[in-house]
Amino acid sequence: MKRFNLKEKEKRIVYVVAILFFIVIAYYAYTCFTTKVCEVDVINKLVRHDITITAPHGAIVAEVVDTKASRELGLSGRTGLHVNEGMLFVFDVSGKYGFWMKDMLFPIDIVWINQNGVIVKSESNLEANSYPNTFINDVDASYVLEVASGSIERYGLYLGSKVIIGE
Repeated sequence: MKRFNLKEKEKRIVYVVAILFFIVIAYYAYTCFTTKVCEVDVINKLVRHDITITAPHGAIVAEVVDTKASRELGLSGRTGLHVNEGMLFVFDVSGKYGFWMKDMLFPIDIVWINQNGVIVKSESNLEANSYPNTFINDVDASYVLEVASGSIERYGLYLGSKVIIGE
C-alpha cells in the first residue's frame, strides 16, 4: 500500500478543487450564454445585444431579449430606463403576448409591434402596483417594446404608426 506524504495529498486536493471550479464555471457559462440571463449586468451586456428602433419622432436603443429566460426576467428588478432606452422582446412566432409588472420598480409604456413594424397596441404609464393585471395584445405581434413612461408620446408610438427595427 502506497503512502502519500502531506504535500502529495495537498496537490491532489488542489487538482480536485480546480477541476470542480472549472466544471462550475463551464456550467455557468453554458447557462449564461444559452439563456442570456447571467445575473451580472456586465456579463449580460456581453451576451445580449442592442438594436436601434427608429420611431416617428426619434430613435430608441433597445436591449434585445430573445430567449425564454431573458423574456421572463425582462426589466424586473431594474431601477429605471433612460429616455432613449428600451427593451425589445423578440418572439419566434407572431402571436398574443401578455405582460405584467411583477417585480417592477418604475412605470413603463409597452408597445406591441407586428412583423411589418406596425404598432398594433400600446399601453402607457403602467405602474408597478398594477401587478397582477396582465396587458395583452388583441392583434398578433412579433415584438414588444418596453420603454420609459411617457415614451409613447415622446416618440410618436401610436396605434398604426410604423417603426423600423434594426436599421
